[in-house]
Amino acid sequence: MEVITHKIDEIIDIPENSCVFDIETTGLSSKYNQVILIGILYIKNNQTIIKQFFAHNTNDEKELLFYFKEVFKTFDNHITFNGHRFDIPFLNKRFEKNNLDFFINKDKDIDILKIVRPYQKKLNLENCKLKTVESLLDIQREDTISGKESVDMYKEFESTKNESLKKKILLHNYEDIYYLAKLFKIKDIIDSNEKYIDIDYMHSNLKLKLSKYKFKGDLIYIEYISKDIIPINIQIYEDEYSIIGSNQTITVELNVSYAISSNNNKIIYFKQDKIVPLKIDSNVLENNILSVASYLFRNIF
Repeated sequence: MEVITHKIDEIIDIPENSCVFDIETTGLSSKYNQVILIGILYIKNNQTIIKQFFAHNTNDEKELLFYFKEVFKTFDNHITFNGHRFDIPFLNKRFEKNNLDFFINKDKDIDILKIVRPYQKKLNLENCKLKTVESLLDIQREDTISGKESVDMYKEFESTKNESLKKKILLHNYEDIYYLAKLFKIKDIIDSNEKYIDIDYMHSNLKLKLSKYKFKGDLIYIEYISKDIIPINIQIYEDEYSIIGSNQTITVELNVSYAISSNNNKIIYFKQDKIVPLKIDSNVLENNILSVASYLFRNIF
């Protein structure tokens, strides 16, 4: 097993006392396959540090996992790409398999894929693969191999010890974590495209972002997330709507009506002082949902 350390005179903007990590494995099954490489990136002494824990063969897995966890456990939080579904469960299974008393908590992980996926259409992404998302930031890689190619190369390296193969595998992992760290600012790109509602409540200014909505029968449930804690719980009940708020969530429940237009379109609308269509056939009018909530909040708060 080998630990390769890179020091870069560049500070990448990630949260304090956090790290970025990514794993390479011999396959997709955590039961039958092994971890052969883990890259971890963090900031220390005004430098970006990248450490790569590389197994010269699959028998090195336990040693690799041990040295990785010793570094990893010093951080409060971590950043991954699809880590909730792959990297973290895979590592936890391999820790258990190798009798290492260590467990990675998903709740402390920021999964960039989970942040991007709800905004795929708004960001004009063909898909949510890592290299596709990187295109938003005009990232140009030196590495050209895929994860599957990396697996095949490692199998060949394990038998031949070809240094050229090793360099390609390491570069693939290095660029994964280096550019993943830079992808953290995609949160700012998404945030800049978001539409916020500002309300004043109990002498506090709350910025509310539309989180999700759901049409169900004669109701639409709309959830907003506040950047700050709501100082006092909100409970408002009216004939046509209700507004409930606590912690950092406000839920608006609207009574809606149905109509058929002259063009035979099915319209779902909300009526207060005027009629506001919220959905026409399968087309949700998100801007109208925002305007209705903004109108209610303005008049109430």
